[in-house]
Formats: sequence, C-alpha cells, structure tokens
Amino acid sequence: MIRGISREVLARDAAWSLADGACKDLTLEWAQWEDRYAAALTRAARLATLAEPAAVCSDCPITAECADLAGLSGYTGIAAGEGYRNGRPDHSRARAPRERRTA
Repeated sequence: MIRGISREVLARDAAWSLADGACKDLTLEWAQWEDRYAAALTRAARLATLAEPAAVCSDCPITAECADLAGLSGYTGIAAGEGYRNGRPDHSRARAPRERRTA
C-alpha cells in the first residue's frame, strides 16, 4: 500500500487516462510491436523494435500515466515508448554479465 492507497486503485486511476493516449486506435499494431520486442534477442534489436511505438508516444499527452500504469500493474510489454518487464524498464536482458570479484 502506498500512503493508504492501494496499487490497484492507483493503477485503475491511471488506466482511465489511456483512452486519451496516442495509441488508442493502434491495438493491432501495438500487439505486433510487442511481439517483435519480445522476440528480439539482442539489445540493438530490442531498441530497433521500439522505434515505431516510441514515435507514437513522443507526442502523447499521457506517457507519464502510461509509465506509471506499467509500473503499478507489473506490466510486461511496451509502455510509454519503452520496454517493460514485470513493471520495470526492461534493461535486464541488455546488461553485460557481472564481473566476478576475486577478493
């Protein structure tokens, strides 16, 4: 719970604004972009798949609400022009392997 307000209530409030999003009529395109993003095996390929949705989101009046909803709902996919995994920006697959400490 965040300051007495549940995540569900916050997510529901953020979801109301989605009807004002620049993507509201792009359901099929968005699904295809998310499929391509999920299938991309490299960081470069993932970034390339974000170009079209990011262009849609660049002039969108609700990108902050969209990103908030992705975080609150644990969303995996593309939101606010970025990739998300379990509600967090998806940088986990793009990280370099950790170096092992030796002492």
